Amino acid sequence: MTTHDQLHSNRLRYEMSVELVKGEVSKISALRSAPHTKQLQFSVDICLVALGVRTAYLVDALTPPDPVSVFTSLLKSLRSKSQLFGDVFLLSVPMHMQTFFVRRTVLLEYTLLNFPSFVLLDQNLTVSPSEPDGLRDILLNWSCEILRQGGLSCSLPDDLTQEPLIPLAGVLLDYPLAYVPVSAHQSTFLAGEPLDVYEVAFNHPSRDVFSTPGTSEFVFIKFSCPQRVGEKDSSLSPSCLLLLLKHKFGFRLENIGASVSIRHYTEKLDRVAL
Repeated sequence: MTTHDQLHSNRLRYEMSVELVKGEVSKISALRSAPHTKQLQFSVDICLVALGVRTAYLVDALTPPDPVSVFTSLLKSLRSKSQLFGDVFLLSVPMHMQTFFVRRTVLLEYTLLNFPSFVLLDQNLTVSPSEPDGLRDILLNWSCEILRQGGLSCSLPDDLTQEPLIPLAGVLLDYPLAYVPVSAHQSTFLAGEPLDVYEVAFNHPSRDVFSTPGTSEFVFIKFSCPQRVGEKDSSLSPSCLLLLLKHKFGFRLENIGASVSIRHYTEKLDRVAL
């Protein structure tokens, strides 16, 4: 099979997977009342996890009243229909009312060598030489329990504070850098700080209804890096991050027969949501 034929085959598999998820979503009363565009966005993001394009998806498109129960039921149904979803499990963070769809095998590949850079949210925005306390324990516990057993879901303990949880989200969402609060009570982040913002997208045929009007791209990764961090650490400079993103996601997007598109711009915000 030629490279072109392989990409075409991958694209067909991806499109069929999206249609499968859409069909299963439409069968669940707590989900089918959502706008069609939100159902489609949700379906695409889950398939990006299942096909190894991204490690995890933090659900933001659909908000059922009992997300863990609803999404566990959906995932169980998807696994019964396709082996593609056998590697996907749910991670819930009850304290923060967050739910992630996570691909087990991609997460197991994380080591100290491919962790993101960790940026402490102190006055100097220090780049830490090691991961935050507690983060390695969380990942090791997954490796020994849920990840190797093929379970449907896992819930994080309620006593975890934002110091390990925020950088954990950075790891799961494939960010090249992850922010680390300096305390459990820190509530203001990067106010007025000049930021380099990065968006990773892939191209769609114009017929795709979930594309933004006037474009043909679906953004699935968005993160920021303080400009002064990139100025003092060349590995986090725009030139290096753009190259890293192009290489990492350009390769992964071949799994769905798509090409990568990366946008970079600068902005200041009153507060950054982490």
